[in-house]
Amino acid sequence: MTGPGPSRAGNAVGGGLPVVDTARTPSGASRLARPLLLASAGVVTALSLPPWGFWPLGPLGLAAGILLITHEILPSGDHEVSGAPEHRYKRRFSAAWAYMAAYFVVSLAWMTELTAPGFLISIPIEAAIMALPLALVPRNRAALVLAPAALVAGEAWRWVIPFGGVPMGNLAMGQVGGPLLPVARISGSLGLIAFVALLAAVIVVLYGGDRVGAAIGVGAAVAFLLLAGLAPRGYRVGSAPMAAVQGGGPLGTHAVNSDLGTVFERQMAAMSDLEPGVMAVWPESAVTVDGPFVDSPAARVLSDLAVSGGRSLVVGVTERVVGEKTFRNAVVVIEPDGTIDERYDKVHLVPFGEYVPLRSVIDRFADLSLIPREAIPGQGPGVVGTPIGPVGVAISFEIYFPDRVRSGVLEGARVVTNPTLASSYTTTLVPEQSLASARLRAVETGRWVVQSSTTGYSAIVDAEGTVMGRTGLEKPGVVSADVELRDGLTWAVRAGKLPISVLAMVALLLAAVDSSRWRWRRRGPGPETGSGPDAVLTG
Repeated sequence: MTGPGPSRAGNAVGGGLPVVDTARTPSGASRLARPLLLASAGVVTALSLPPWGFWPLGPLGLAAGILLITHEILPSGDHEVSGAPEHRYKRRFSAAWAYMAAYFVVSLAWMTELTAPGFLISIPIEAAIMALPLALVPRNRAALVLAPAALVAGEAWRWVIPFGGVPMGNLAMGQVGGPLLPVARISGSLGLIAFVALLAAVIVVLYGGDRVGAAIGVGAAVAFLLLAGLAPRGYRVGSAPMAAVQGGGPLGTHAVNSDLGTVFERQMAAMSDLEPGVMAVWPESAVTVDGPFVDSPAARVLSDLAVSGGRSLVVGVTERVVGEKTFRNAVVVIEPDGTIDERYDKVHLVPFGEYVPLRSVIDRFADLSLIPREAIPGQGPGVVGTPIGPVGVAISFEIYFPDRVRSGVLEGARVVTNPTLASSYTTTLVPEQSLASARLRAVETGRWVVQSSTTGYSAIVDAEGTVMGRTGLEKPGVVSADVELRDGLTWAVRAGKLPISVLAMVALLLAAVDSSRWRWRRRGPGPETGSGPDAVLTG
């Protein structure tokens, strides 16, 4: 027998929280509409990210996703069928997976230009990692805690697995152009993601009619914004003239089919207008040599360039190992007297870019000719010594990992450099996300960031995350500034990502255990009403 239609008024729970009537069975039209709505919500959320950058869509899209996952919004007015919490979780996991898969199809679309198989493998895995905790989020007041916890836990794992983590396309990037960016000083990008989720939870709770719960969420959000304004941000200890040098060149090119000598010549040409004494930061792989760089003709040319300009050079170098299908991706420092001193080898490599996971398997059904060599990972913190003091280094992909930049700052880095390379891509998606990540790292660490790319964007970002200047794409250019050298540690650097990650996982674990205990204690017949701990899955 079918009861009356669903009502958001329902029975009161915990101070007026609404309980939805779950007696109706979704119609066929609803079953078809729901995946489309979930996908639409995922796409809308992704549009908060660069290059689109509509930052309000982050919390709005996430709120819509949570409401859809919990069956709160359907065009027909139908809601989920009552049943055991474990069955309800499975349904919500499927919905959360659909939402996140659509989100990643948009935000990680750049991956198709490296390898379509890698894209097809990664999307289901990435979506599942995020959906596992997201499916625990209810639509009642508990969402104020569990929504931030779910997003933080999911991202914390996504930055580690699969293949060492792929943190590109995270929600924090969408907030670099909005008023929420300073929150990153408190607990980094994960903290900013938690804040976006808190705002989404406020919308969810308000939609359910719980004005008191929504007010609590708004109060917490205001408190965090005030705290961000008071949080330590480091301090200036000096300055130095620095420049990001971009040689330019076409997009959509790969190392295997590029004239690497031309790349070097373009970089040399771009140096012609740079004033003497300015430290020049060159892009990743601006120089490619066979064998050790120190023994190469390019090293002698660059040493002469440093001496003639009375400047230091921070240069991205690719060393191909002779007789092997391997290479090293490094940054070397050339002193004003021409000596080649410090060096940093890239630690965090790009899966399906600098190496191919499961290569022997994937090689059977995919063309891997664009990735003929495997990179050799380096070790240690991202920092090199220079005449202006310790300088942080995050090579290309490493700028997406807060811990890589943090490692250099903890070793005393006063400014951060990001030699990068985005010429493999034909769209602005990767250059824009790379610049957004540089802005996040600047705020998290309280350091200026100098980002140098062969084809763009090259930019200088101050410690507030403001872009002081940047180049366009493809054309040669130089961005220079009197860069602040800074000291002091932000809370985000002091703590790292471990505390907030552990807190998030503990909150989710307690919610899941509490729900399970309530289910086993309960013996009476009939559907759960959400009046106990089980409300995590019924709310």
